[in-house]
Amino acid sequence: MPTVLSSYKQLLDKKIIQFDEEQNSKVQILNKLFNPKKIIFSKLKKIILRKESPKGVYLWGSAGSGKTMLMDICYSNSEVSGKNRIHFQEFMIDIHNRLHNIRKNSSISDPLNIVAKEISKEIEFLCFDEFQVNDIADASILYKLFNSLLENGVFIFVTSNIIPEELYKDGLQRDQFIPFIKLIENNFLNIELSTNKDYRKDRLQNLNTYFSSLSDKTNDQIDNLFNQLSNGSSLERRELLVKGRKINVNNHSLGCAIFEFDELCNNPLGSEDYLAIAKEFEIIFIKNIPKLSPEDRNQTKRLILLIDALYDNRKMTIISADGEPEEIYSGKELEIEFKRCASRLHEMRSEGYVVSSRIDWSLLKRIVNTIYEFIRGQYEEK
Repeated sequence: MPTVLSSYKQLLDKKIIQFDEEQNSKVQILNKLFNPKKIIFSKLKKIILRKESPKGVYLWGSAGSGKTMLMDICYSNSEVSGKNRIHFQEFMIDIHNRLHNIRKNSSISDPLNIVAKEISKEIEFLCFDEFQVNDIADASILYKLFNSLLENGVFIFVTSNIIPEELYKDGLQRDQFIPFIKLIENNFLNIELSTNKDYRKDRLQNLNTYFSSLSDKTNDQIDNLFNQLSNGSSLERRELLVKGRKINVNNHSLGCAIFEFDELCNNPLGSEDYLAIAKEFEIIFIKNIPKLSPEDRNQTKRLILLIDALYDNRKMTIISADGEPEEIYSGKELEIEFKRCASRLHEMRSEGYVVSSRIDWSLLKRIVNTIYEFIRGQYEEK
């Protein structure tokens, strides 16, 4: 029976990852917690486990340090049918939708408890990747939601770039959020993954899916790449409907959609809208991402949410921007969040990411061949 430790060693043996002492030490901790002989799942766990046993894991550290990989290993090795690995923003959208439906159809005084009980019947192991709280609507219900989930026997695994005590820092009515932080600190196994190495950048294989300058030449290159990947098919327009809202897609063809930055981040769009785009198209082009200053807070937050949606859905993404990913945002307020975004942008331009993108194999083959021919053509021009 595979364990967290044996799965980690298998990745090392296959040279998929490099040995890292910090990662290895955390694997040892997680291996003890997720030992197949130890019952952390099932309805019997309340009786079998001591009260001081952790009810969840909060794994935090810098972007690209391997948090997601460790969580995925634990997720894969958990022998429980009722489990779900989901991006936190997508999960909260589902929560708010459930609350809306309950309130619309009844006058129940505590709909959040009902939602928690519904989820606990479906899921025993819940994983959130890239946990962060920016929305007061989320912040105001998290304590009661997580407390109810834990009381109903749901084991929660969270990864984040942010230490628990700094969650929702400087947020509105943050004093009301403090009980949630205490809940995490008192009930979760808190683990810091403190390696300074960004393993996402190591996967970079110089595939030219990220153009780091804005010019007419770059626009021509992007348009040419779009034309090749869509087999030169004529462009079409369409509308996506998200809860009654219309998202205009002005240029798409054969599963490829091309957007200007302003279309996606200067309009009042959110996680649900970006998830709809990610699920609708195979390849997404984003043109003309500018430098973002502290005053561009809303645009920066939307860009972070957009990249999260595309990354979590493993979407092939081709981008033109005014600089390398880490040069785009110059503010301090969203510095931690944007470091993760920049790290993901680096990974999304790598060959490994392209190959793992969730697209059909015939389209993938066309992408790889097109990019190869495109790069070869650039060298021949020189």
